[in-house]
Amino acid sequence: MLARESLDPSRSIWHFIAFHLRRYRKAHGMSGQALGDLLGCDRSTVSRYESNTLKLKREHAEIIDRVWNADSMFTALVGFAERADEGNWLLELTELEARSSRLRMWESSVIPGLFQTPDYARAALSAGTAEDLDATLERRLARQATVFGKTKPPRVTALLGWAAVSQIVGGPDVMRGQLSRLIELSELPLISIRIVENNSGAHPGLDGPFVLLTVGDRDIAYTEAATRGCFLMDPFDVQEVAVRYDLMSDIAAPVGPSRAFLEAELEKYR
Repeated sequence: MLARESLDPSRSIWHFIAFHLRRYRKAHGMSGQALGDLLGCDRSTVSRYESNTLKLKREHAEIIDRVWNADSMFTALVGFAERADEGNWLLELTELEARSSRLRMWESSVIPGLFQTPDYARAALSAGTAEDLDATLERRLARQATVFGKTKPPRVTALLGWAAVSQIVGGPDVMRGQLSRLIELSELPLISIRIVENNSGAHPGLDGPFVLLTVGDRDIAYTEAATRGCFLMDPFDVQEVAVRYDLMSDIAAPVGPSRAFLEAELEKYR
């Protein structure tokens, strides 16, 4: 219910689809189970469609349009949403992080945004293509406050590639502050930081960074590219990312040696 109540049809095309799918279903006097039977899926899938925790599949949109005589409206909306790829992925990520009870992440080359100090974040963003550096930095720090400032913050387990903590970003002073921050975070009961060292060889993490978010009773995967992120909500896609995470976890150093690795890196800047 919480996810459905948070829908705002003016915020994104996918929200619009989810909101009006439920409205149309009720207008046609159909239960969630009846719509599931029509689409050849279970009732929980319909519920996820209507709460935007699962994006409506094109083939299901086509069935809905045909049976409800919707003049291809849902099919067209799904097409628009897929082509637009939301465009507001960072906003959606921030909202999901705020609602999550667990975060599992892999990052190979840079400190994750949720762990960055203001100085490190500014230096990292300066090397990119952010048009408004101050506004982008403010949003990144606000994400941290939203996640870690909650009454009940999520359990966070982070796997970091050795290069992420060894790469110098912003100079010695910035790195000293950032590594100190990582060590502080690693000592918190709800945060686990483990290092995948440079002798690990080829591994699934070379495909790129990702995050698994547990929101309510299900997991959502988020993968990152150079300029934008992509959400995966289909259970099979999420499972594939979860397997990658498990494989990475198998080769990551335990918590104790990982903290020692961070402390050794920090010593380089004293």
